[in-house]
Amino acid sequence: MTSQLQTPGGGMSASAAPTTESAEAALNHPVLDDAAAPQLAGTPVKLIASDIDGTILSYKLTASGAVSPRTVEAFQAASEAGVVVVLVTGRPVRNMRPVSDTLGEIGPVICSNGAVMYDLAQDRLVSSWPMQAEALFSAKDIILDLDPGAFFAAETLEHLHLEDGFAKDSLFYDDAKRKGAGIGEEQLLFGPLDETLERGTRGEVRTPDSEVGQDHVADRVVKLLVKTHSMDPDAFLAEVRRRAGHLVSVTHSAPGVSLLELAAKGINKAAGLQRFATSLGVNQQNVVAFGDMPNDIEMLQWVGTSWAVGSAHPMARAAANHVTSSCDDDGVAVIIEKLLGGQL
Repeated sequence: MTSQLQTPGGGMSASAAPTTESAEAALNHPVLDDAAAPQLAGTPVKLIASDIDGTILSYKLTASGAVSPRTVEAFQAASEAGVVVVLVTGRPVRNMRPVSDTLGEIGPVICSNGAVMYDLAQDRLVSSWPMQAEALFSAKDIILDLDPGAFFAAETLEHLHLEDGFAKDSLFYDDAKRKGAGIGEEQLLFGPLDETLERGTRGEVRTPDSEVGQDHVADRVVKLLVKTHSMDPDAFLAEVRRRAGHLVSVTHSAPGVSLLELAAKGINKAAGLQRFATSLGVNQQNVVAFGDMPNDIEMLQWVGTSWAVGSAHPMARAAANHVTSSCDDDGVAVIIEKLLGGQL
């Protein structure tokens, strides 16, 4: 696929402007030349991008981060062959440690559905794209008009803001599970989002090294989450996109759960991956990607060649060029092994 990633107006939307000086160019990751790169139908592959949960990590093992040994070996073999491997996930940075502990040395990762780029090896934020306050609260109001019983949470770079109805029956109320997921009590802020995010207060910088402007809430939100019990996931996604898609990006990634994830307009996994690839000097056609859920669709459509795992959501399967084996059957490892073995 050779389509260019665009936002309305032909470029990155104003709401997706980074709040920190871009540091992608400083990543300095070596990239293979065309002759040395593995070939996919005659096209060099220089960058492999993969979702995590449901793609390389079974949903039964999301808390542990226990990626299968075969997948670990495939990723390591790709890295040793000189191919850049990047994880592109809906997870926040704080939930990456279990996965990185399993996979070994990982450098930059693209988190929060493209809203955050973080270098795990150097433990530093590379860049972030927070939501504008007006769009955030307007989208929230629109969703409450649709379903007054909806509950919200907000991911920021330092905190997780949780309304009581959202947190109920979740790991956040269980000390052992919360600690096992690497979430400290000091990171959680409970209460209505209008209060914990101080609706109406903008530009008061609380996060270290933040350059939040007057258009943002003080604790910069990179992802707004909303849960409903009144609609099924796909119907909820379609209706919120119809009503609020002009304000924010809307997607979902939790199988069987009516939980939506909202980001700044124009922000998605493809946007994050495009920035990363550009920083390395890697062209779109030299990137392959793997995914399984609607939040992977833009990425699967943007890269040169993509695979959905066999266990993927129908929308992700339709977006990908190919379908591999299921996550539990190491479908991503199967393709990487064939790529490195010259069998594709």
